[in-house]
Amino acid sequence: MEAFDVGRKIKYLRQEQGLTAKSLAKSADISVGMLSQLEKGSTQGSVETLRKIAKVLNTTLASLFEDEQSTPLLNQTHESFHIVRKEKRKKISFPDPLYKCELLVPDLQGDVEVLLVELEPGRTTKEQLPHTRGGEEIDIVTSGVIEVTLAQESYVLYEGDSIRFNPEIPHKIENKSSQKASYISIITPPSF
Repeated sequence: MEAFDVGRKIKYLRQEQGLTAKSLAKSADISVGMLSQLEKGSTQGSVETLRKIAKVLNTTLASLFEDEQSTPLLNQTHESFHIVRKEKRKKISFPDPLYKCELLVPDLQGDVEVLLVELEPGRTTKEQLPHTRGGEEIDIVTSGVIEVTLAQESYVLYEGDSIRFNPEIPHKIENKSSQKASYISIITPPSF
């Protein structure tokens, strides 16, 4: 199966909106070189970078990964439209080797996004970014310890703890411990 080319989708949306590479890069606060590498497919870019680009393009991170041929949810009866088997979860790849995501819903065509996120020990980020406009995010720790920073407040969550917040609030989720941590993230509307 051929990998989905997010760079091609970014270039298409940029050109469709009449934006130059320079103007998109400036508005997304990234270098023109980084945008060029993304559009050519020579780099995948970080989640944070892709979120910035999606915001400038007035779309969601989810739409950057959607295939235009995607089938709507209505009137689907095949198992694959409803069920995600553990061994068939879609993995979302990122250049950050300390951050892994698996999609726990069949696709991102519905009203909710559900992810299993694994954070390797010492996975920290510098930036706090909003995910999407409106909606809610709920994160449930399934193992280990994570630290969630919402604007200026930080909260340490342990296995079994959960947090709910507006994903518009600039935030970051980190694993500052020496053990792997994982959590289930439920976001509406989808931000990927």
